[in-house]
Amino acid sequence: MSTTSLESEVVYDSASIARDRRARFVRSLTRRVFSVLALLVLWEIVSLFMKPTILPSPIAVLAQLGENLAEPETYAQLGVTLVRVILGMIFGVAAGIVAGLIMGLSKLGEDLLDTWVLILFTIPAVVYGILCILWFGLNDVAAVIAIAVGVMPSIAINIWQGTKAIDRDLIHMAKAFRFGRRSVLFKVVLPQLIPYILAALRYGLAIAWKIVTIVELIGLSSGVGYMLSYWFGNFSMIQVLAWTLLFTVTMLIIEFAILKPIESRLTRWRPAAQMQRGAA
Repeated sequence: MSTTSLESEVVYDSASIARDRRARFVRSLTRRVFSVLALLVLWEIVSLFMKPTILPSPIAVLAQLGENLAEPETYAQLGVTLVRVILGMIFGVAAGIVAGLIMGLSKLGEDLLDTWVLILFTIPAVVYGILCILWFGLNDVAAVIAIAVGVMPSIAINIWQGTKAIDRDLIHMAKAFRFGRRSVLFKVVLPQLIPYILAALRYGLAIAWKIVTIVELIGLSSGVGYMLSYWFGNFSMIQVLAWTLLFTVTMLIIEFAILKPIESRLTRWRPAAQMQRGAA
């Protein structure tokens, strides 16, 4: 086969992959929008049969959310929560990745750590919040440590299982070509773990939001959890739902504006590699 025909085939494959990716994106976006609209319609119908103090309509909640977003305090409270989540995630993810790699790559490490990781995983998130408040007081340190400890085992388990599922033949091949341990880790192991790391980040982020809300609700005087507690004490269902909706929208923005593009970029080679293998 000539070089020109090979180049045209690669261009064709790349164009096909791009069109397929755009088509999947449009279909996925359409389905998500439809599911959200269906939920809002169902919410509106159910609210017609209930008092506003029990279940206000989505229009009223969205209007209240708009009023909240016009106030600087809303961004200050959300920012405090985000900082706590980010700091806790940094420590928890780092510790979880290290522990997961040790358990996945070493039988000795697995025997030493798996029991403790599973114990930490089974402890409810509220327990971490209570213990950290008792140990470190009503401050940001308690929230950050509670998030880190709560997130770490879920990250470790995902990386542990992902490490067990990687292609060992590639590791043996790298060693045959005299790759050092550092090169094997960063050029062979970690690229195969990217889907597991991203899945672990999503799961860990969901846990982090729950923990920070619990800690803020129990004992702190700032953050989204504190605002939920404040409006709960004032029996304002519309404000509770408005802050919950803000919480949800923030999570969706993180997912679709940050995690999804990162995942698409880091795993861009996978469809291309599969198509090339199929063509071969």
